[in-house]
Amino acid sequence: MTFLDSIASIPPILESMVRSRSERMDSLMDVIAGRGYKRVVFIGSGSSYNGALAACPLFDRLGIEAQPVFPNQFTSYTTSFDRDALYVVISQGGATRLVYEAVEKLHEAGCTVCSITADVESPIAAASDVAIEMGCGEERFLYRTVGVCTTILSCWQLAISMGIESGAVSEAGASQMDDEILSVIGVMPERMDRALAWYDLHRFSLMRADYLMCAGADDLWAVAREADIKAMEMVPMVTRSFELEEIIHGPQNAFDASGAYLIFARKGVDADKARAIATFLNEKIGFCALVGGVGTGSRDFVFEEASELFGALEHLTFAQVLAYRLADDHGRDLTRRLNAGISAYISKEL
Repeated sequence: MTFLDSIASIPPILESMVRSRSERMDSLMDVIAGRGYKRVVFIGSGSSYNGALAACPLFDRLGIEAQPVFPNQFTSYTTSFDRDALYVVISQGGATRLVYEAVEKLHEAGCTVCSITADVESPIAAASDVAIEMGCGEERFLYRTVGVCTTILSCWQLAISMGIESGAVSEAGASQMDDEILSVIGVMPERMDRALAWYDLHRFSLMRADYLMCAGADDLWAVAREADIKAMEMVPMVTRSFELEEIIHGPQNAFDASGAYLIFARKGVDADKARAIATFLNEKIGFCALVGGVGTGSRDFVFEEASELFGALEHLTFAQVLAYRLADDHGRDLTRRLNAGISAYISKEL
């Protein structure tokens, strides 16, 4: 089994989760019934944080404020709590020390805690008021790939469930959202195949890059962050990610021809901005590709999203394929961790 096989396994896993949404969210509905939650605070690191961030626009559309926070910031520095908010802790392994401490801190403050973990019998899940199974099972490879996709879907399903409870979403509306997500899942294999072909066309430019910068807005900022972290840990290479507007507020001073640049964008508010930045980078700096429905150049990876609301998964498929191919061409063994000796100095697990 290769890392590419893991990417290919994602669509059927997601489809099964969509078709069992009601059963997956049943215990959550019992906990939130009558509470009228209008705010959600997510606590998670790395891909868990990115997965939550990708889901925030759906919460916003349903009239629910959603905010992701890093565990260290929350556990070590936060002193005020909102008992009228639902706190959602995310940890694929279910034993992240600071996330577990966040659960304890929240319970001391009288707050309700929902967990999203791969194992609902893990310490974090057991300590929470309600546990949602992430849906990814046990991944063979160290670098979270299935898990970030199932985290995004789990957070979307959490939003839909809260929308049903608040009256913002009807059962028919929830079913329509399920269908939209299924339409996205249906095109993910094609996105994977095309991403492989795109990489072959641009392999030389990508392999010669010393660093990678990624940018995106709204949920695509979360995709840019995930593309960043996957390339950093898998290749490995120096990477940075920015919200689309922020990449031209200072970071542009570091642009040079030794880097490669990816801009995740869709038609709409930021389309012209994304095109302008990409045009500048290609004409004046070096290699830049627009990923999404706004590109027109030979370097761009262009596709029409099956759903704008849930299209982040299509963009993420491209990012995962890119990280895998770069890592493979650099000779990485993705079953082995680099700098594993750090655990003798500090551990993130219980």
